[in-house]
Amino acid sequence: MPEIKRIMEISVEEAGDYIFTPAGVLITYRTDQFRVFAESARHNFLRRIVSKYPWENLLDVVVEQGTSVRLRDVTEELNTKIGPDEISTEAVLEFCYRSNPRQLFFLRRYFDDSSPSQASMPPS
Repeated sequence: MPEIKRIMEISVEEAGDYIFTPAGVLITYRTDQFRVFAESARHNFLRRIVSKYPWENLLDVVVEQGTSVRLRDVTEELNTKIGPDEISTEAVLEFCYRSNPRQLFFLRRYFDDSSPSQASMPPS
């Protein structure tokens, strides 16, 4: 994978709810490509939202199908905690998972060989 440019936490607030909860991680690369890491059931929805709206709007809040979605830039925070020389897609996903395993449980498959749903992801 190319070098990481930006790391965003994706949070959602369901219709009728009043709390944003983490729902995924968005990583953009120096090549301007991006990947959304989210629960399978939400992946396409979140990817569509990220592709549809400008970044400025996503850093605030967008509402789609009654669900509010927002991004929070965590690039500097993770660069500090992981270290700029150690940062990789796997390291980011593992750190995010370990910080919030209850809500980001789906990230485990990207870095844990013992996970039953091991995803094939090339090293970065």
